[in-house]
Order: sequence, then structure tokens, then C-alpha cells
Amino acid sequence: MMDLNQVSEHFEKEAPIYDDLILRLIPFYKEQHNIMLGLLPHWPEQTLSALDLGCGTGVLSYLLLSNFPNIRVTAYDLAENMLATCKTNLVGYSDRLTLKQGNFGTDSFGEGYDVVLSGFAIHHLDNPGKADLYKRIYRGLNPGGLFLNRDIVLGATPEITGQYHRLWRQFIRSNGEDDEKWFQNYLAEDIPASVRDQLDWLNDAGFVDVGCHWKCLNFAIFGGRKP
Repeated sequence: MMDLNQVSEHFEKEAPIYDDLILRLIPFYKEQHNIMLGLLPHWPEQTLSALDLGCGTGVLSYLLLSNFPNIRVTAYDLAENMLATCKTNLVGYSDRLTLKQGNFGTDSFGEGYDVVLSGFAIHHLDNPGKADLYKRIYRGLNPGGLFLNRDIVLGATPEITGQYHRLWRQFIRSNGEDDEKWFQNYLAEDIPASVRDQLDWLNDAGFVDVGCHWKCLNFAIFGGRKP
């Protein structure tokens, strides 16, 4: 399970600069938004409910609110400063946005959702915690509901993971960031799993149409649908 104090302190400090920083740390970050948007259904006009799990500054919440005028979003995060930044960033959508603080590894995040999105958050859980969370997300979705997770993942073998890490660090250095600092943060705070394991956990939870929709190095978008 995630170390609440360590993770919370990290993101409380980074909230004001997170949106600029992540562009220098994650390859193809903006392109991933378009992929996630393209994977969402062409929903009918009725009001729908969505959960942004580990919402951070509200990037995925914005993706939903700006593209689906009848959707209501619950933005859920551990860090108060992230939620405050999310609120500021999405002030124009405040009538359709609910902010909620909690640890999604243990706390309730509600139910009755038509879509659950998560971005670079679930890797803070250990593997049993991930498998359990996927079951809880499944229970929280309405029939036909969709879950998409954008996250840090491991390679299929330790050797491949090592190659991914080397190329990732090159990307970070090329953007003027201290790759040693960020890589040590990753090792201290993150517990990634392979795509294959996570797809197995999604299948075990009951999801159908489970698949990995995009992958570059140790970053992937994957998910499934509740029948």
C-alpha cells in the first residue's frame, strides 16, 4: 500500500508546477490525452457521471468536462494542494465538478459512474492493492461503464524494463531535468506492474473488452468495460 506521508508530501509541493513539469518528465504526454478521448464512447445526451481517480491538477477532468457538456465529474485525490489547483484550473466547470479528498487505496470513492479515468496514480499501490482497486472500480461502475488507466508500467522482463528506464532518463535529461533525482523519486514512491499482470487483474475483476490501447516505453493506457 502507498506510503501516505511520502506521496502526499511530494504532491503537495509539486502542485503549483505540476502541469509544466510533467511535460518534461513524460514522453508524448499531450498525445495520450487524444488517445484517451478517442477511446471514450459517443455518449447520448443524458447526464452522465465520471470519476477522475487521483485527479492531480484536473487534466483528465478537463478532458471530460470540456468534451461532454452533460457529464458530471468527481475529482478525487489525496493531496489538498492538488485539489486546490484542480479547483482553480476548472473554475469554469464548477457547476459540474465535485472535489473529494481521500486515499483511493482504502477509502470509498463512490459508485454509479459511467466512466472512471485515472492518470499516473494507481502505481502508488502495491500489486494486491491494484488488484483490489480494480474490483472496487468495477463495483463502482454502472453497467456498460468504462475504465481507462494511464500509468507507469514495467516491461515484460527485467532486461526490457532496464532499457525503458535508460531511454526514459535520456528523455528527462533532454528536457533539462535532473534524471537522477526523478529516477530516485520513482524508485522510492512508485510500484509499477507489467501490463500483462494488470490486464489479468482487470479480467479477474469482471471487466470485458480488456486491452492495452497504447504503450511507449514504461507508459501505457489500458482498461476495460463493465458488461
